[in-house]
Amino acid sequence: MRAHWESWVTEAEVQRLAGAGLTHLRVPIGHWEFVDSDEGYVRGGLPYFKRLVYWAHKYGLQVIADMHTAPGSQNGFDNSGTTRGVNWTSDPKNVALSKRALQTMLKYIASDPVVLATIDAIDLLNEPLIDALDFEQLWEYDTGGHTLVAQGLHKTPPVVSIVDRGFKDYSWWQPRWPRDWNSKYIDAWLDAHLYHVFDHNIDAWPLEKHLRLVAQNGRDLKSNSTVFPILVGEWSLALPQTAVNGRENQARRMFAEAQLDAYEQGGAGWVFWCFKTEASPEWSFLDALDRSWIPQPLNARKFPPVTRY
Repeated sequence: MRAHWESWVTEAEVQRLAGAGLTHLRVPIGHWEFVDSDEGYVRGGLPYFKRLVYWAHKYGLQVIADMHTAPGSQNGFDNSGTTRGVNWTSDPKNVALSKRALQTMLKYIASDPVVLATIDAIDLLNEPLIDALDFEQLWEYDTGGHTLVAQGLHKTPPVVSIVDRGFKDYSWWQPRWPRDWNSKYIDAWLDAHLYHVFDHNIDAWPLEKHLRLVAQNGRDLKSNSTVFPILVGEWSLALPQTAVNGRENQARRMFAEAQLDAYEQGGAGWVFWCFKTEASPEWSFLDALDRSWIPQPLNARKFPPVTRY
């Protein structure tokens, strides 16, 4: 792990991301870095997290600190740390451990002036699968987490608490969102992850239907923004092969432009997943830059707006 941490992210790459027009880096962190969960995970990544934050600060980037995992798993996906079921809320000790991990992370951030100055949002928990969890416990964690962020990280403007929508529609969230969260400051956002490769009902769609869905997603973001600001916290250029249809460079560039337009105009911002991969360039921002799939500058356009399709 140390060899990976030492080499995977370089200062030159952070500088390039800043030069490409990005303003934020969303950095996933495992809960085991802050508590001993006795689950067998390898600790030791925090010095490299701090190094990354310092690089971000040097090149004018802000950081979203993302609690990406939970003891017992909040969704059963590999990105939660384990695929052995969704067991986070099945044991109250797991949720208590997550609360302690969040508290410890916030203390860690507050203890370093550069880290505190650079982090302006906390993603409270990545992709909880609400239908497989006890929502009451999740919501207690989220609302308590918002309070911890507000009380523990003193900045103006305040550090934003980001609540993942947990695979639920915006309409489901509307009656549950506390109105007083945004009454004084814009300090609580909903997080939506918008992908086109995990819903097999759209696998056979041509590219044009995917572009129309992107446009609809943008309209949905805008129409719900009066209730809660929505960050598109993850998106990529991954498409079913039917949509690519032998025209990869054109398809992915059109897909990128459509998403940038929709998320810039309708949402509170966006974060591409992710900055680099070992393979699969459609998931790599840097590879997408190299292939001119991501426009430079970010507002450059080769193709007509999505509304034409």
